[in-house]
Amino acid sequence: MDISTSLDELGLKFRTDKSSGGHNYLALYERYFAPIRSEKVKILEIGVLNGASLAVWEEYFPNGTIIGADINNAVRRFARPRVEIAIIDQSDIEQLVQLGLKYGPFDVIIEDGSHFWDHQITSLKTLFPFVKNGGIYIVEDLQTNYGRMEATYRGVAGISCAEYLKKLVDLRVAGEQLDIAAEQDAFLRSYGRAINTITFCRHACIIEKSVPETVETSAGDPLVAVDQDDSVIPVFIFAHIGNQGDRTNPIGWMRSLNPADHIQAFSIETLADTGCEIQYRACLADGTWTGWKTRGELAGTRGQSAGLTGFSARPGSRGFSLEIIGEFGNAAEPVIVNGGEDCLPPPGAGALTGMQIVLRRVG
Repeated sequence: MDISTSLDELGLKFRTDKSSGGHNYLALYERYFAPIRSEKVKILEIGVLNGASLAVWEEYFPNGTIIGADINNAVRRFARPRVEIAIIDQSDIEQLVQLGLKYGPFDVIIEDGSHFWDHQITSLKTLFPFVKNGGIYIVEDLQTNYGRMEATYRGVAGISCAEYLKKLVDLRVAGEQLDIAAEQDAFLRSYGRAINTITFCRHACIIEKSVPETVETSAGDPLVAVDQDDSVIPVFIFAHIGNQGDRTNPIGWMRSLNPADHIQAFSIETLADTGCEIQYRACLADGTWTGWKTRGELAGTRGQSAGLTGFSARPGSRGFSLEIIGEFGNAAEPVIVNGGEDCLPPPGAGALTGMQIVLRRVG
């Protein structure tokens, strides 16, 4: 195959309406597809119709595997060595999940199915988790969400796919100005921060997935050295730190890698067989306290770019003692208090930059 042949040239050759002879998607898609053209990619397309676009992907990606999914059994005739056909109903979540489990994860998913709003949204919410990190999800034919086409394609949806995608845009563009934890939609809450770009073009939307990694790090030495013995119980700390993202540490402490970056939210957990759950709460930037949390629930703001100004923790069972240690900006020494007491910055100190939990069995 001549790899100098453009994606649109192939589209015109096979007469797909994705080419410049129709929707004119392919010139834009090539910006995303060209860097992975020679790789062993896996492409899923929902909606096969006459098989034209399957032929385009097959020739453009010479080392790729193409999966075409459609509700019509007749499309099985398009199966070839590198083109597999799956018969599914894209309105059925279970069938979509089984499709993802059998063939995924995918480098690219192209949704070009029924164009019904609820089918577009259901496919996005169900299949996006099966896109590889760095991969692409494309929703085509969004023009069906507008004007005279609404009556035909609304289906049972209460919102169009275009409007749903705009909610994703809000969470991506606004960054930490919106409290993503308050979002009621689980998909938006999960992926509002897990995309790199959202690109709208005529009739379509391209979503580039980018899931931030949670880094396990000891973040340097503990705030205070602790004599280790059989009474000390490991504690798992998760923290969201401004400009650094999510950090975890399974051995009881967390410190910002930069004193200018503050802890904005945290959670604390113990192993299931420990026999003691830790209860904890956070003091927000305005001096108010969150409610008591447990079992890894997040305490703090995380999405509001505001460092915590204190925290507190206490053992949830008898027979355990707790010491909590806080490190605050501009403070000369860590603040050490007993479990149940509030760990607050000394006068003139800044927001929380480090925390340590020492849990012991007693008696």
